[in-house]
Amino acid sequence: MIGLRAAVTIAIALILCAALAVIGWGAQRVAQRTIVPAILAKAETVGRSAGGLVERAVAAGIPVRDLVEVPAYFDELRAPSREFAEIRLSLPSGEVLARSGTRVGLDDAAVVRTAVQGAGGPVAEIAITVDPTVVWQQVGAVLLDVAFIGVVALLVALELVALVVGGRAIAALVAVEQRLKALARGRLATQQDDGGMAVRALLAPIDAITSRLGARHRQARARAVQAGDAALVARLDRLAERSGVGETEGTESRLAAAVRPALFLFMLCEELTRPYMPRLAQGLAAGDAGLSPNVAASLPIVAFMAVVALCQIPFASVSERMGRRNGFLAGALLAALGYAVSAVTGHYHLFLLARVVTGLGYALVFVSAQGHVVDHSHGAGRSAALAVFVRAIMVACLCGPPIGGVIADRLGAEVALFTSAAVAVVSALVAAMVVPKAPRGVVHAPATLRDLARSARAPRLMALLLGCAFPAKLLFAALCLLLVPLELQRQGYSSAAIGRFQMIYPLLMVLAVPFFAALADRWNARAGFVIAGGLVSGIGSMLVPLNPSAVLIVVALALLGLGQSMSIASQSALVADTAAHAGGRPAGVLGLFRLVERSGNAAGPAGAGVLLAAVGFSIATALLGAVVVAGAAVFALSGQRSAATSGSRRHMRASSSEGSPV
Repeated sequence: MIGLRAAVTIAIALILCAALAVIGWGAQRVAQRTIVPAILAKAETVGRSAGGLVERAVAAGIPVRDLVEVPAYFDELRAPSREFAEIRLSLPSGEVLARSGTRVGLDDAAVVRTAVQGAGGPVAEIAITVDPTVVWQQVGAVLLDVAFIGVVALLVALELVALVVGGRAIAALVAVEQRLKALARGRLATQQDDGGMAVRALLAPIDAITSRLGARHRQARARAVQAGDAALVARLDRLAERSGVGETEGTESRLAAAVRPALFLFMLCEELTRPYMPRLAQGLAAGDAGLSPNVAASLPIVAFMAVVALCQIPFASVSERMGRRNGFLAGALLAALGYAVSAVTGHYHLFLLARVVTGLGYALVFVSAQGHVVDHSHGAGRSAALAVFVRAIMVACLCGPPIGGVIADRLGAEVALFTSAAVAVVSALVAAMVVPKAPRGVVHAPATLRDLARSARAPRLMALLLGCAFPAKLLFAALCLLLVPLELQRQGYSSAAIGRFQMIYPLLMVLAVPFFAALADRWNARAGFVIAGGLVSGIGSMLVPLNPSAVLIVVALALLGLGQSMSIASQSALVADTAAHAGGRPAGVLGLFRLVERSGNAAGPAGAGVLLAAVGFSIATALLGAVVVAGAAVFALSGQRSAATSGSRRHMRASSSEGSPV
């Protein structure tokens, strides 16, 4: 039996898939009716233009046989038009005087013929053979864009199901369903809920039963303990462990999850810019003699990432003062302004300033949304709520690049930026509708520099942060945001194709992170997974110089996604363990972790731009991969040194899940 949430999701997916199938079929028919005639019309235009030149030469008294450089001229005509397999000039007798290209194997191809008129009638003929395979490649490219847009539309629709399920009536039914499923599995724990009075009234009969069972279990255990019946106490404890009776379990918080659709839409704004941002920056800086193309491409990304990194900690208290909802709205509107200015400006330095404004808005939205989730979740339910938070970001990473690339290819980068601005405004409207307006709470002091410095002295923490966290973000930002888009652009790929390449990393992250996280916990080997993830992602980048083709770029992106899927959950868990055992304030450890990660994001494009200008794409990618491998090795060696020096005192120190100091 499927649940209500699953039923709503399946129904939306089926309806949308049927609609997309109809749209795809219609797009194919339209492509067949429009693209082929358009190419034939283009061939007729080119033929008439070339024929007019020959006619003027004949009218000037130059015989057709004496014309020179005709093949070179035909080569120039074919260069921008891959669909022209052959252009030839021939006499009415059939003798070919000049040719560019070949029609071998294209006996059934369409041929557009243009007669060259002389004083006494036709004196020659220009024939253009249209390659049908190229025509269908163009049709296929359009259909591929439609297919990817369809997949993205399906993901977007499924993500926005939260708007439907988040309603009070649906939320109440979902809460009842969760309790009935738990009872069917033999779980007798009382489940937490943050619904309103109507929801709690609906759930009261079920919760009253589980509460009474819990109270009876506690009374029975207390009597058994008082009577000294150890066997009965053990049986009651096993019953509690198996059924959860007497316990309180956390569920996905409705209030915490309310921010999910708005957060997804906002994160989609920046992901839309990934495929075309380096190319756009290069175009704007073309007239600036002081900047190389590669540095010009990296600076807007560096400026954005640096602002996000520096504002994470101070904006946490800002969002508390403003209120999480107001912080989200202010950040989304600020980012929308940045996107709009980026779209209209033609000056590179103003474009850089607009990216800084966008980064300010992005940072404020991120910390406000994260703070909202933390504020409205507790206990075991906080993990589920944060998982929803991360999933919304990763699905945005998966959806944004392909659709942003299509918009940039078809309508231009300016329209794509205006699209990001519009989506940012929509995310603000959605947040205003679904995110509850909570009163401003107590403002917690953010982590200070002293807290960060004290946290840096935690055992193995700096080896983890500088050896694994920083290099991982460095490689991700350098490869996915700058190096790969620029290299694929150089190889002739469109923005839409680059966007499809950029789906590889988030797709693997979405699919593989839960799997590797479960394995790391089951095998009690978090540090091992962090080290293995660094080696896998780094070695993948080091393979690129063997053959810097699209195939090895795909391999590097796939291994990057696989490696970071192995390490990211375990890495966060190790940091969380360190924060839990921190002698000072845990906020210092977490703040230091966020600062190092965001600094890696900012340093990646900057370092990649310099390396790209100095040594080229292949060597730059390999060097960055070597940095990640070396960092993983340093973290592994730090564990051995720590184990060698701790000796018999290890049991007195805070340890990770592997039993070695963090």
